[in-house]
Amino acid sequence: MRPTRLALLALLLLTLAPIAASTQAQTDQRCFPETGQCIADSIRAYWERNGGLAVFGFPITAQAAETVEGAPLQVQWFERDRLEIQPNGHVTAGRLGVERLEQMVTPWQQGPAAPAGPSCTAFPETGHQVCGAFAAYWRANGELERFGFPVTGEFTAELEGKPYTVQYFERRRFELHPEIGPNVVLLGLLGREVLNVRQGQPPVTQPPAPQPPAPQPPAPSYNNCQADPNAGVAPNSPVKIVGINDEREEVSLQNISSAPVSLDSWIMCSIRGNQRHDGIGGSLAPGETRTFPYTGPGTIWSNSDPDDGALYNPQGQLISYWRD
Repeated sequence: MRPTRLALLALLLLTLAPIAASTQAQTDQRCFPETGQCIADSIRAYWERNGGLAVFGFPITAQAAETVEGAPLQVQWFERDRLEIQPNGHVTAGRLGVERLEQMVTPWQQGPAAPAGPSCTAFPETGHQVCGAFAAYWRANGELERFGFPVTGEFTAELEGKPYTVQYFERRRFELHPEIGPNVVLLGLLGREVLNVRQGQPPVTQPPAPQPPAPQPPAPSYNNCQADPNAGVAPNSPVKIVGINDEREEVSLQNISSAPVSLDSWIMCSIRGNQRHDGIGGSLAPGETRTFPYTGPGTIWSNSDPDDGALYNPQGQLISYWRD
């Protein structure tokens, strides 16, 4: 008996089914000739949905099983991140900021938990703040889920032979790149850096760029918070006034040097009122920004008229000047 047309159609469909399945498996992948690696399924979906190349970089490994913080997970490494498939199927970013700090033998430490300065958000969970351009980027691009809490303050780090302002978060490193534009924030290549160290390969670096000598403060000029003749030549180093909030009676200072600075016996002045801002003291870590509330009686900062600020070291030398 000759096979019916329906039977022939069924046989054809059965023959083509494995080919269709294979083709579907191939189209689920997205491959990158730049690194020879591919992404697929939930990791591909997460990568494409959350910023793609600019946020994660190229994949630098295949997806594979790894033990992460004691749990066996499927993970895949990217130039800027490590994506992890959790037991519930959700994809999350790895805590590479914390891991990179540990690799550099500078594990994160609880911050001073100072009140939030101007344009800053404070996090009591880690005692650190995120400010300015970094705060704006953090809020606009995923906040805690994507980056985690800040685990350092801002500081200057050498990247590929050049100094950049950076800040570490649990999952990422933020970098300010003024050579691209004002307030341009990029994410560090932590995936590649952490993986290189794990594999025994030092991160690719260039010889350090020669650094200019730190500017020297002028001769002592403190005069009971009177107008200072050296206002125009204050070095703003090693500590810089980065903000004065007249209404809240707060001064924000940043250590822009590579060494801790003790602020004990330093003097902060309101020039208009010829008064000292009591409450300055303690040690500022390299790159750290801290806000110091006024702790004296009454108020000293003018809310209605310009009120410059001046910061002096214990020798009476003008270190930083703030023009209101």
